[in-house]
Amino acid sequence: MTSTSRGEGGAPFLGQLTIGMSISESPETDLAKRGLSSTHLDHAFVDLTRAFLAYCATLAYGGDHRVSGFTDILFDLLRTYDSGRVEPAERIRNFLAWPIHLSLAARDRASLRDVAVIEELDPPADLVANGLDRQRALPPDSPENRLIWARCLTAMRRRMTDEIDVRILLGGKVTGFLGKYPGLAEEALLAIRAGKPLYLLGGFGGCTEAVIRAVLGEEPEALTLDFQVANTDHYAEMIKLSFAPDEPVDYGTMVESFARVGRTPELSGLKNGLSEADNRRLFATDDVDEMVALVLRGLTRLGTP
Repeated sequence: MTSTSRGEGGAPFLGQLTIGMSISESPETDLAKRGLSSTHLDHAFVDLTRAFLAYCATLAYGGDHRVSGFTDILFDLLRTYDSGRVEPAERIRNFLAWPIHLSLAARDRASLRDVAVIEELDPPADLVANGLDRQRALPPDSPENRLIWARCLTAMRRRMTDEIDVRILLGGKVTGFLGKYPGLAEEALLAIRAGKPLYLLGGFGGCTEAVIRAVLGEEPEALTLDFQVANTDHYAEMIKLSFAPDEPVDYGTMVESFARVGRTPELSGLKNGLSEADNRRLFATDDVDEMVALVLRGLTRLGTP
C-alpha cells in the first residue's frame, strides 16, 4: 500500500491512496433496532465520502445504486475538495459489472462522467467464447442467467480489489443480491485474500455486521447456504450449476476465512493499523465522525515506517 504522509496542520494526506467503499442498504429491521433509518445510512455515505475527499484520497465504488440523487452531491464535494493534483472527476472511480453498464440510462451515464471515471467491465472471456452477446443485456430471471450475473459481479469485485489500497465496509444486503454471495461479504473475502487493509464499520448492521460476527468466531445465519437458499430467488438452482473456472459457492470456507482473521493477535489479520480495542469500537459505533477518526488513525499508522 502506498504510504500516507501529512498535509497542512499535521492532517493525514491520502493523495496516493485509493479507498474501496462498500456501502449499501442494510435491512430495515437492522436499522430500526438501532433507532436508525435508510436516511441515516445515506447521510453516512455522504459524510464518509466528504471526509476522505477532504484528505485527498481517491474513492472507488462498485455498482450504480448511488447514481440517482448522489451525482449532484458528489459533484459539489469534488469541487469543494479539488486537490489540484488530478482532475476532479478522477477522484472517484465507479466500477460497473456487465451487464449493469448496458442498462445505465444515457442521462445517468452523462451525470456519472461529470463526477467519476467509469470502469465498464466486460464479462469473463470464457462466457463470451461460449456465445454470450456482450451488446445484449441479460435479465437475471433464470438460474442460468443468474449464474452469469454472479460470475460477472465476481469479476468486477476482483478487478476492483486489485486496484484499491484499502477496503471499507458499511451496511449491506444479506438477501436480494444478484452475486455469488452477499456483495459486501464477497468484497471482504477478496480483500482478506489479497492482503488489503479492511475496515469493518458495523454500526448500521447488515452484511457488515454478519462479517464482523464471523470474524469474532460466531456463525451468522446470513452467511449460511441454508439461509440463502431459503431467502434468495433462483439461488438453490443456480448453485447446482458449474461456476468453473471460478470457485463453487462455499459459505463454510468463507466464514472460516473471516474467523482466521479474528484469531490473529490484536485482530492484526485485518491489516488496518488499528488495535483490537479500536477495531471493536469501529465494529459497534454508529457515529460517523468516530468512524472517520478511527479509519484515519489506522491509515496514519500504516503510513508510518
